[in-house]
This record gives sequence, C-alpha cells and structure tokens, in this order.
Amino acid sequence: MLPTSSGNAVIVAIDHGLSHGRLEGFEDPEATLQTILEGNPDGILAGVPFLRRFEPTLSARSDLVTIGTVDQPMDSTLPGERENAEIHHQAFSVEEAARVGVDAIKTALVFGREDPDVLAENLKLVSRVSETAREYGITSVVEPTLWGQRAEDELDAEYLAHANRIGFEVGADILKSPYTGDLESFAPIAENAPLPMYIAGGPARDDAAVLEMVRGGMDAGVNGVMFGRTIWKHDDPAGMIDAIGAIVHEDASVEEAEERLR
Repeated sequence: MLPTSSGNAVIVAIDHGLSHGRLEGFEDPEATLQTILEGNPDGILAGVPFLRRFEPTLSARSDLVTIGTVDQPMDSTLPGERENAEIHHQAFSVEEAARVGVDAIKTALVFGREDPDVLAENLKLVSRVSETAREYGITSVVEPTLWGQRAEDELDAEYLAHANRIGFEVGADILKSPYTGDLESFAPIAENAPLPMYIAGGPARDDAAVLEMVRGGMDAGVNGVMFGRTIWKHDDPAGMIDAIGAIVHEDASVEEAEERLR
C-alpha cells in the first residue's frame, strides 16, 4: 500500500500532459498544482520532470505521497491529436525518479493493441521498471487498461480481470484499475487481486457519479483512488478532494460526501 497512515489514499493524477500536451483546464501546470494542493490530497501522480520542476512546492507537504509516471503512451505523431497510432516507450529512468525522491513509480499496461509487438515491448517495460524499482526500494504501480483499438469497451469486466492479473504477474506492487461501473462486476476483480488496488477516474463525470464510483470501489475493497480529470476539471477541485476523502478515509455515504460540495 501507499505510505499513508492507513494505506488508503486520495491521489490526484496530473500526468496527462505527457501524452496529450496542453489540455483544457490544465493550461497552467503550476496554477493547477497549487489549486489541487489546496484540497490537501494524500498524494500527487505526475511525470518525473514535473515532480522535479515543482519539488520545492511539493516538499512543503512532508506527508505528501509522490508517484512518478515513467512511461509515455502516444496515439498520434502530431502533438495534441487523438489518432490510432500505437506509440509507447519508457520516457524516464527509475534512477531519475529515485533522485527526485518519489515514493512510487507508475507505468501503464495497455491491452487491445493492433500491433502485438507494441504490447510485447509494453510488457517488457513494465517488468523491467518494476524490477529496477525494487532495487531502489520504490513501489511499482501498474495501470492495466483497455485503451487499444481492438478493445471495444474500456470497462469490460472480464478483460479487466485478466489485465489486472497480468499486471500482478509482471511485477506490480499496486494496481491502478479502471472501475467497471458497478459493484457487482467490479467486486470479483478487487477480491481476486493479490495486491492493493486503487481505482482510476477516467473522463470527468457529474458529482454523484464520481462519488458513487468511489463508494463502489471502497465497498469492493480497494484502498482509494488515483483520479485526474474528475478532480482537476471540477469547478471546485478542493471540494471534490474533500468529498472523495470523506468516503476513502471516513467511510462516508455518497449522500454524506455530497454535502461536502454544497
């Protein structure tokens, strides 16, 4: 689990610029980071150079967990475009992540690729990075996804069950998994995962849907969330962090958590 008092955590993911460039709502990296930190999250997930650039700001919170993304999936050779390219490589070394002082590193494991060689290299990347991370005493977070062109449904429960198991088998210490959309289909995935698990957020949703997803994940046995757009694209990021934290840390109901946003 992540180094918080209970192992539960609300982590805000802000590594999207690595693959997508300048996104709406995230044009100013420093301003977005400051807004997020005002909500007092348990941790930040960002690219290793991002963490290095803003280390003075981040180090002001001695209890803040930092997770460095070390890989870079791209789906176009044109910056900011969304196409069908399958580009995925290790962008930063574990050694550099260690110099930055991260608590963990994160890599994506993308299934559904058209080109099997891209998946093969991805599997090698995850296993190599996880092995090296252990040499440095750094936790390896693996994010199994169904982002590939062959996957018709990114939230397919059966495929995600297999994907998370493979993530464990290739070296993960923690899994960052998409939430399938309901407790009934997600619970077996969480129950059978032999590792701590945190759920990913995906596209921005309305408040109730986000909090229901968090409640469902916690009821299934996960240790918290690693959410990005659902937090930093929100009109009140600090309020959303507080509401999510009420469920993750205080076992609040969705209704009780929603009160934090009013």
